[in-house]
Amino acid sequence: MTPTAHLTRLKLNPMSTEAARDLRNAHSLHRTVLTLAPDHLGESPRQAAGILFRLEHHPRGQTLLIQSHHPLNLDHLPIGYATATDERDLTPLLTWCQPGSPVRYRIHAQPMRSTRTENPERDEKGSLKRGRRTPLHGDEATHWWHERATAAGLTPHTDTTSTAPQPDIAGWKDDPDHDGKRIRIRGRVTRFEGTATITDTTPLHTALTTGIGRGRAFGTGLLSIAPLTRI
Repeated sequence: MTPTAHLTRLKLNPMSTEAARDLRNAHSLHRTVLTLAPDHLGESPRQAAGILFRLEHHPRGQTLLIQSHHPLNLDHLPIGYATATDERDLTPLLTWCQPGSPVRYRIHAQPMRSTRTENPERDEKGSLKRGRRTPLHGDEATHWWHERATAAGLTPHTDTTSTAPQPDIAGWKDDPDHDGKRIRIRGRVTRFEGTATITDTTPLHTALTTGIGRGRAFGTGLLSIAPLTRI
């Protein structure tokens, strides 16, 4: 069965205090986006609502793209938050996807590798701590993306792949385990664009509706595609 998806596009108002706040703090933006989803979605409302989002920076301002399983309630946006809104049902696009079809894609992602030490420590819950994460750049970042794209049911046309650094994800949130303590949020973001051929719709549908890589709660991992013949 083909999954459902809905895309909401918000052109942020540069005069909005709330929008400016969200641009400064990734966790604040995360919370604003979640207010648009239905209530009572359990402990993981973002995953339950299928929410992924991407903040695109342009010379004249910022556009926020939000993907979800179903239409969002834009009445929950702060007054004056956006100067324009647009909504689109992506389900026909998901139905269109077939092996052999050429597409154009875009994604903001956090390419990195994790290096585990010889004697890894355990956290307070007894789980092994992750190794040191190192952001990837240049050819290493491109290789990382090509591996993820292949696993997502795409064969990238390597001669069309372009990369561009994006503003870092930055912000903070309260530490749920320590009163009065904050957790810093930070991530290096790279935009990948290019063309590819669909090879397998099952992993592609999964990647399109659940995202790719780290930082999906804070604006990376949303894979967007369009039929190449329509570009």
